[in-house]
Amino acid sequence: MIDTAEVTEVVEIPGTVRIAGKILARNVSYDDFMNGYEGMHVEWVNGVVIQMPSIDERHDALVAFFRMLFSAFLELTSGGRTVGDPMVMKLANVPSSRAPDVQVLLPDRVQQLKKNQVIGPASLVIEVVSPGSQRQDREDKKREYELGGVPEYWLFDPAKNEPIFYQLSNDGLYQEVKPDANGVYHSRVLARFALPVALLWREELPTFGEIGRLVETMLKDAE
Repeated sequence: MIDTAEVTEVVEIPGTVRIAGKILARNVSYDDFMNGYEGMHVEWVNGVVIQMPSIDERHDALVAFFRMLFSAFLELTSGGRTVGDPMVMKLANVPSSRAPDVQVLLPDRVQQLKKNQVIGPASLVIEVVSPGSQRQDREDKKREYELGGVPEYWLFDPAKNEPIFYQLSNDGLYQEVKPDANGVYHSRVLARFALPVALLWREELPTFGEIGRLVETMLKDAE
């Protein structure tokens, strides 16, 4: 039976992990979660299975855009893989298994992809905020990805046209990195990757052909 009550629980291992949302089950081992909930829009936090908020058309469009953008970029540069929800990411020192909207795996991390999960931190993670995921994406997941050693975490809020880019510092904490004076964000993980942030808020996102030209421009400008 589904418990739809909003439940919050705090666990210290070694930082703070917060459980919040519509709870589908409790006291579920990670192995049972992976075997019993494969392909569902759910996440696992300290033995609790949480139903994730639904998404809207803009959320879906942004995720599709990033999947195409990174696929094109990786194909023309170092290689790697791009995966997304419901592919979960299991971090070694965090008692949770989240399903980021987008995960980028550079060649040195592709071997972490095992069937229906990424074991260990992806090279880069993106979350697109939904109306029901403000706290989870901005605070809970940010903290977990930080503790788990994800080198870059990007957060996009379509309702506010707000992008936030975090890069992991040498002391293991996220530092927000702003786009440059021209509104272009430069990734540290993806060498030569430069994203003109304003294009994310266009009514019509770039087409496949425009994405290809965008990547070619990135690589040419970096020469």
